[in-house]
Amino acid sequence: MSQQPLLEMQLRGLRLSGMLANYRRLLKDHAEPLPYLADLVALETTKRQENGVRGRIAAAHFPTTKTLESFDFRLQPELPKAKVLEHFDGSFVEKHRNLIFCGQPGLGKTHLLIALGMSMCMHGYRTFFTTAAAMLMKLIDAKRNGTLERHLRALDRIDVLLIDELGYIPCEREASDLLFQVISQRYERRSIAMTTNLPFERWGEIFPEEMTANAVIDRLIHHGSLFVFSGESHRLRTRKKT
Repeated sequence: MSQQPLLEMQLRGLRLSGMLANYRRLLKDHAEPLPYLADLVALETTKRQENGVRGRIAAAHFPTTKTLESFDFRLQPELPKAKVLEHFDGSFVEKHRNLIFCGQPGLGKTHLLIALGMSMCMHGYRTFFTTAAAMLMKLIDAKRNGTLERHLRALDRIDVLLIDELGYIPCEREASDLLFQVISQRYERRSIAMTTNLPFERWGEIFPEEMTANAVIDRLIHHGSLFVFSGESHRLRTRKKT
């Protein structure tokens, strides 16, 4: 077998698709082997990084695509923009810290949560997005089907768990116990970023027992940052203009 088909077969076998796609093109521009090899490896590395980002974004199950650039901080003048942006480099994940976005519906909390998750995917962190209701429904089903431990282990492998809309639906005892279990399992080990429409003093409306509410709050804010959204709903404002 000649060298070229053998080389291509070996590159496919090693799954070096970036090298396979570019080795002949780059060869024309390089007289020395080391710069040629360096550029070829750089292209392969870039392709793998891009594939990794796409894979993490797909695995995160975002309901839609939102970016930090498309979030209008002018609509939230009391939100400390600089402090919010500090978290988009992923440092809070490295430190196992939590973020809580609190405020009434329509203020951009979910937008910023998704944008944060997208950024974490680009920084190489395993990310998963879910609403509080959907996560608890799955955990309740898993408990009844005998697969709860497997589901909890799967959540534990996530670097940053994004939980949207905590507080829209009150938790029954079984659901609140499971939520406490997830948060306790991640405490000082993994990060949570969460949105809620209720301030902490009203979390007694979410949980059937005040002790559970206090325990959840304590674990979230011990190593966490709270950002409060205020003002008029963006959707309501847009409807009025229309």
